[in-house]
Amino acid sequence: MKRRTVLSSIIFFWALLVLSLPEAWAQNYGQIRALKGRADTVSQQKNRFVARVLHSYQIPCEVTKEGVVARLYIRNRWYDVNQIEIVPVTKEIEGGYQVIAHEIFFYTEGDILHLVSAVTIH
Repeated sequence: MKRRTVLSSIIFFWALLVLSLPEAWAQNYGQIRALKGRADTVSQQKNRFVARVLHSYQIPCEVTKEGVVARLYIRNRWYDVNQIEIVPVTKEIEGGYQVIAHEIFFYTEGDILHLVSAVTIH
């Protein structure tokens, strides 16, 4: 009799788990979708900002159809860009900090190109 009660309890909990999974999955899927959408938006803003900075300093570059800066032309040489890092430069003001510029690092094969720009992100 005890085995039967234990077996019934196990079946009940498995059924409960299986019935609650779709709701939990739907909530998590919605959150993941929202986070992915935000990440895409931030990436697009970053790509537009980098391209805008390069154009403002008249630095020739090649941009992919997705808007990613892929190559830079500096000192009569094309550099393939592997990664871009943007670091805000801040100054302390009353009540916090203010972004006054950005350092942009372009990681290429064997070189790191560094650009400081007063252009701000919008």
